[in-house]
Parts: sequence; structure tokens; C-alpha cells
Amino acid sequence: MENMYLRAKRNFESNVDFVTPEFANNILDVEVSVPQGLDGVNDVSVRIYSSSYKLVSAECVLHQVGKTFRKALLQMGSEEVWCEGLYRVYVYVNSVPKWFCELSLKDDNEKWYKAALKPIEENYGEMMFADKWCLTDWWHKIHCARFKEPLVKLLVERLGAFSRDLENGTISKVPNLLVIGDGETVGASALSSMVIGGYITDDDISKRYRFSLEELATCSYGWNHMVDEIAQAKAVIVDVPELKYTGPVINLVNLFASVIKYDTFRNTTFIFNGMRQNINLMMEHCVLMKDLFTEETTFRLTYDRSVVIDDENFGEFEALLKNFIENDSEAEDSSCEKEEPAVVNECIDAEKKLAAMVGLQRVKDDIQEARTMALFNKKRAEYCLQTNDKNCNHMLFLGNPGTGKTTVARLIGKMYYGMGLLSKGHTVETNRAKLVGEFIGMTEKKVLETIEEARGGVLFIDEAYALVTDETDKKDFGREVLNALLTVLSEPNPDMIIILAGYEDKMNVMLKTNPGLKDRFPLTFHFEDYSASELMEIACRTLDERNFNLTDDARDCLAGIIERYSANRDCYFGNGRWVHNLIEQGIIKSMARRVMSSPAANGLFDVNLFCTVEKDDVLDAERNFLQSKTIRMFSPRPIGFRA
Repeated sequence: MENMYLRAKRNFESNVDFVTPEFANNILDVEVSVPQGLDGVNDVSVRIYSSSYKLVSAECVLHQVGKTFRKALLQMGSEEVWCEGLYRVYVYVNSVPKWFCELSLKDDNEKWYKAALKPIEENYGEMMFADKWCLTDWWHKIHCARFKEPLVKLLVERLGAFSRDLENGTISKVPNLLVIGDGETVGASALSSMVIGGYITDDDISKRYRFSLEELATCSYGWNHMVDEIAQAKAVIVDVPELKYTGPVINLVNLFASVIKYDTFRNTTFIFNGMRQNINLMMEHCVLMKDLFTEETTFRLTYDRSVVIDDENFGEFEALLKNFIENDSEAEDSSCEKEEPAVVNECIDAEKKLAAMVGLQRVKDDIQEARTMALFNKKRAEYCLQTNDKNCNHMLFLGNPGTGKTTVARLIGKMYYGMGLLSKGHTVETNRAKLVGEFIGMTEKKVLETIEEARGGVLFIDEAYALVTDETDKKDFGREVLNALLTVLSEPNPDMIIILAGYEDKMNVMLKTNPGLKDRFPLTFHFEDYSASELMEIACRTLDERNFNLTDDARDCLAGIIERYSANRDCYFGNGRWVHNLIEQGIIKSMARRVMSSPAANGLFDVNLFCTVEKDDVLDAERNFLQSKTIRMFSPRPIGFRA
């Protein structure tokens, strides 16, 4: 189609027929014109971005079904003044990007400004941005980093070309990339990890791995460990620091370059980043590195500050990005631009820890679904599509002891903090004993203090069923706790997640004591008991983390004990807690007695003696810890009075 155009004019007296959000005090009249007409149109929407691709305003109008579309007038509201400058405008038909243009507004407030609409399918980068990228978390980080127009435009062009070639089958993965900074590493590192890494992995942090070339050169991590991590990743970010290129270091780096060049990791893209002088030094000494990159796969960040990153608050941005790079999660700034690196780091760390937990697959799947829905509703709210302003994510954790409920609650706080749904992400753990007071009025005071302490994070109440010890006792102080919680549970945006945890049957009884209580918890997660094999895996991980090794006989013996006790478990079986106690209070103590009574303990240093668990240690733990504990638990209590 030809002669399609868009025109716009600042509006200082908004038409009452249009409804704009309360915050949108600045209005721009936008007219989309298609003189030739277009059939099958149900709705037309317009999204306006700044020259650096940051969303300024979005609006949608419905079109009469069956009628040919020729023109639509929209009023675009914005928090900011429609200043003089360049804007990028995208027109969607039936929610699909159709056209785009660059609209230049001048300082003449009374004039219509016009721009020709171009078919968006002719520019793959613009189409990918309008259709997908603008809605992703990794694109949002571009604006938290405040990269300016030239770099962002280059990203759209380059990433668009990669996406087109991937779709056409010309390439099987994004090629290896090089990001060169000038003067410092902050922007290069942020671009590599947060932006390009997010693009390659579709924001799946489990598919991202990062290490420094120094770790490879100094062998601080074993190569086998790195191979396993790299093989599972779609994007590997390699930081290039200042190195002393000795002969062995040069050989190692060249060998690594050969591994990359000959596509040993077929599904992995390597993104090297560092200061210009460090990159040049690497290229000078390790010639095989030069073959990995081309001009089209190299991003040069020239830090004259007018080209790449805004001057405003650059020092604060630099410090916070360094916190992100160095895994420092203690940044305290509250704005999006200042908080983003620390937020991302905490969320990534929590997601990794949840994924690494033994078992709990049902819980992991349900949490992922809950987070997806929470983010979906958050996006709808940002686009003013929500009919209510509720943001409640209170949860019930149902399951037996030792199934990981407390650990998952701590991770929930960090993940929802990373999603921008909590302001702090900490977890306050409590129970009946800590909440119920001894006198009238003390309980409510304790609960209110605990609620305020938990604001911005998670309030985790373990064994919550104990709040109601007697269904018929209306004066039980535990009921005061529930009544005080109802105030927070009724808030549409409490900036808090309340989690009640405990046995499923007892929790259901407790919830029935207050008809409106269960409806306040939209999310329920069922923590299933660990199988014998999962308990054995927990045991092996615990010992390995403590630098203990099991002999083959000890391993078989431990597996047999876990199998027997797991098969005869009752409702009070401690699951992971039982395994932890068996190791800490049983096996390690038995081993300590054996080792310290051995003559070798006071002789020559033998590291194996102090880290190898023998079969006798496991058997002794069963006799002295498990069996004696069972006898104590089930020994009959004497009847009558005792002196």
C-alpha cells in the first residue's frame, strides 16, 4: 500500500470522548490514515517509543467489524511532556505489528507533524522489536542501563539480522560475539550478560553461564566442571581481565579458542567482553582468538558518554552494575534504574537454588506457573488492561516436615523481589509461640509488629495449624493472630506475601475455622515426601558439601538404612530433616569418635583419615542415634505421680 501516513499534534485540551489514565497529563493526538482502506480490522493500536526505544505511550481503539478501515484517531497520554525530538511509532492491526515510522516533533505546539508509514515486515529488526523484544525483561534492562540511541539502534539491526538468519536456517545459533569497552568494563559487561545474554536465552537464566578468563588461566575451576556448565548453557559470558600472558596461559587460552572455533559446543554462543586494552592484549598473544569474531559480531562501546550512556547519574549506575557483576546483592537504591542489577542477581540466585533442590518437581512446576501468571498480570497492569488493581500472591505450603517448605519460602521472597512484586524480598519466619502473647492485647501487638517487619517481603508462619488448638475455644489467643492477619490479607497491594505452612489435613481443619480465610490464599503448593532415592541424594550432597567421602561399603550401608526407615515412615517422619540429623548427629559423630581414638590421628597428617566415612561409622550411627532415638520416642510413660 502507498500513501499510508501517520500525523500527530500536541493537545492541550483533551477531548472528553477519550479516556486516558489519570497520570497521563500530556496528550498527543495521533491520526493513522490508510486511504486505500483495509478489511478485516478489529482493532488498531499505536505504541510510541523514544529515539532510544523506550516506551512513552500506548493506546488502542476498536474498529467496527465488517467495515473497511481507513482512519483512526487516538489520544496518546504520557507522564512526560511531548518534547521536541525524534520518536519511533509502531502501528498494530489486530494486535500484530503492521507499520512503523520515525516521527519528528518540533517546538511548534500548534502544528500537525506527518510521517509516512512503512511496512514493518521489510525491517526484520524493527518487526522483532515491536512483536517480541519490547515485552521482554532483557530489553527493559537496556533502559535501566541508560544506553543511548546509537548503540540501541545497532542492537536492533544486529540482533534482527541474527533472528532472521536463525528463522531462515542460515545459522543454527547466534555467532560468537565480542563486546569491547573503552576505559572501564561496566557497560560492556552489562551489555554482554544482561542484554545480549538475555536475548540469546530468552531470559532463561538457567541457560546462562559466566566466568572470567582468569579462572581458566589459573585453573581455579577444574576444566571438567567448566565443560559441564558450558554444555548446558546457550550463552556463555567470558570476562577478559588484565592477564599476565605467560607461556602456559597462552597455551590454555589458545586451546580454549580452538575448542570454540571447531564448534565443540554446538548450541552455545560465547560472548567475550572487556576493556579495549585487555582485549587487544589477548588478541596479540593468543592469535587463535582473532578467528572467532568478525566486524559484524563485534560491539564497540566508545565511552565518550555522548554516544553510549547518558551522563546523568553515571557514577551511581556504574557502581550498581559493578555490584551486579560481582554478585553483590546489597544495593539499597529503590528506583528501577538503580536497583535493577542487584534485583536481577538475587532472582537468578534464587531460581538456581530452587532448580538445584532435590525432588519437589510438582512444587517447582507450580511455582513457575504462579510466577508466569504474576508477571502476566503485572504486564497487563502496565498496559492499563487490568480491571482491578489487586496484586495478592499469598500462599499455602502443605506437606510433612522436612520437605523444604522453609527453604522454598526464602527463595520465593527473592524471586518475587526480582520480578518487581516485592520491594525488599526478605523472609520473616515465625510460629504460634512467637506470635501469641500471654495477656490480652499482647497477641495483636506482636502480630502487628511482625507484619511491619515483613513488609516488602515474605511472612512465613510454620505449623500454622497450631494457631487454632481447639476448634470450639473461641477465646484461644491463636484466633487473634488469624483475625489480625485478615487485615493484611484483605489489602489489594500489601507489598507482602503471607505463607502458611503445615500438615495438609491439619491446615484444612484450621482454614475451616474462619469461612473467609481460605479464599485469601490464591496459591496452594503441595510438598510431597521425598522418596528413598531422593533422601539418599540429599545425604550424599550434604556429605559432599562438608567435604566427606563415603566408601563404597559405607554408601551401600547408608542406602540400605534410608530404604528401611523410609519404607516404615509415619506421618511424623522428618524427610530431609531426618537425613540431616542422621548425618550431623549420627554419622559424623561416630566417625569423629573412631578417628580421634585412632593412633594415626596424632601422627602424620592424613587428609583421607579425616574425610573418609567408613561402613562402621554408618552402622554405629544407626545403633547409637536412630535406634536409641526410636526407643526414646516410643517408650511408655509411667502412670501416676512422680516425686
